[in-house]
Parts: sequence; structure tokens; C-alpha cells
Amino acid sequence: MTANNKISKKGSFGTTMGVTSIIAILVILVLIVFSALSITTSRADLNLAEKTALVSSEYYEADGIAEEKLAEVAVTIKSYNDWEDSLVSKGYEIIKDGDKPIVAYEVKINEKKSLFVELAVISTGNNFELTRQLWQVRPTAEWSTDNGLDLGVQQ
Repeated sequence: MTANNKISKKGSFGTTMGVTSIIAILVILVLIVFSALSITTSRADLNLAEKTALVSSEYYEADGIAEEKLAEVAVTIKSYNDWEDSLVSKGYEIIKDGDKPIVAYEVKINEKKSLFVELAVISTGNNFELTRQLWQVRPTAEWSTDNGLDLGVQQ
């Protein structure tokens, strides 16, 4: 073998190692980026799941209270001849809608939302029937728009 053959073989070996190293480094960098994105996405999903669980538990707690109040309204209507005054004294609102009265009340879900309930009282002879007219979540805080957008640009 001549000296030129040894040098050319040595040079080609170094070039192959360089390309392999660059590819390995790029693969490692891509894996690091994907793992960072995966962690970020997982953290965001966890935050969303926690908020969803909180909202659901708040709603179902308020829904349970509203159902208890519905039962209280039903018992009061069946037990008292003057049930309207009795319900008003307990904090319910009576709305007249033609010949059928509507019992209305609100159950707070959190500082921003409440569950609003309206029950129609339908007289069927000596009995009364309650019909749900409204069972709705509404915002309690006043929503205000912000028309300003500070882009940090000075004119």
C-alpha cells in the first residue's frame, strides 16, 4: 500500500463518522423537542381536566341543592293552603303567569355563575303538579368589554 491509499482511507473514515455523529445529534435534538412538547401538552391537559372536574363538581353540588329546594317547594305546596306566602317567607319568588303561578329561585354555583330555576305550579283538582320551566346556568357577574389593546406601540 502506498501512502496515498492510507491517507484516502483515513479521510473517508473520518467523513463517515462526522455524518453519523451529525445525524445522531439531530435525532437526539428532535427527540428532546418532542419530549418537551409532550410534557407541555400533558401539563395543559392536566390543568384542563382539573378545571373541568371543578366546574362539574360545583354544578352538581348546586344541582343537588336545587333538587332539595324543589322537594321543599313540593312539600310546602301540598302541606299549606297558603303555600304562596309560605314560600315567599322562605325566600322563593312567586311569579304570576296567567292562571298558573311560577315558583322561582336561584342556587349559587360559584362567584361567577348561578343555577336559575322556575317551576310552574299546575292545579289538577285538589292536587298540584310541578313542572320545570327553567333549569339554567347563568352568569351572575356583569360582563364588560375591554376595547383597548395595548400593543406597546407609541405614536
